[in-house]
Amino acid sequence: MNVLLFAGLTLRELMRRRLVAAVALLTVVIVAFTAWGMHRLATAVVDGAPISEPAVRATAAGIIIVLAFLFSFVIALGAALVGAPAMGESIANGEILAVLARPVRRAEVALGRWLGTLVALTVYVAAAGGLELLVVRLTTGYVPPHPLTALAYLAGVAAVVTTAAIALATRVPALAAGIVSALLFGLAWIAGIVESIGLALGNERLADAGTLVALVFPSDALWRGALYALQPAVFSAIAVNANANGNVNPFTVTSPPPTALLAWACGWVVAVLVAGVAAFRTRDL
Repeated sequence: MNVLLFAGLTLRELMRRRLVAAVALLTVVIVAFTAWGMHRLATAVVDGAPISEPAVRATAAGIIIVLAFLFSFVIALGAALVGAPAMGESIANGEILAVLARPVRRAEVALGRWLGTLVALTVYVAAAGGLELLVVRLTTGYVPPHPLTALAYLAGVAAVVTTAAIALATRVPALAAGIVSALLFGLAWIAGIVESIGLALGNERLADAGTLVALVFPSDALWRGALYALQPAVFSAIAVNANANGNVNPFTVTSPPPTALLAWACGWVVAVLVAGVAAFRTRDL
């Protein structure tokens, strides 16, 4: 019950921040811009004739993938900037001392902060992502192959970065924890590109280096799952062809993440969260 109590407090604190209002406003602006762009695409005329429906859908598919790519960075930055302060600020300003004076365990505080932050980010992923996909559906008639799966993978990205940010914030200042978490996300994305290049060129060392980073910080593996869920079959075929010719496109993948890698990502979240709780329990406040 204490975990749920702190999760609720975290959600209320987030709602009172101006950051939430700013993100909500920016999201509405982006969705409106997407609606305008997709409408222009669906009604465009080339050489006196409207664009064919297959061409509109193919273009819409590419735009959705690019939007999802940008959205993944927004989610990662949001998770870092929200998750780290949720834990670190209460430690820095001494608020945690008043809380721990009551019959409350440190583990309950950390787990509640983590759960509240993750719920907020998951709701944002579902609302913003679902709204974008709905706008594309209404304006162009296109729906990605597996939209719900893609949103679940993006929520997984939020879980990885949030867990890292909160675990780091139990030991280092909130700003440092947020920056490191965001940098790890960026590093994992670069490592994913390196792995793809290594596989395309047949360079095992390069591919293994990328795989190693993906295991250390599995956010890119989840992003690639979202990418595979969004891309139509023709994009997958193009990706296979491109890789066979040694060409790498960061916006296409040839296959979804293997089940073992997804299990690793889930275990990673649990292990890092447990490590963060253990670090918080032994910290001298």
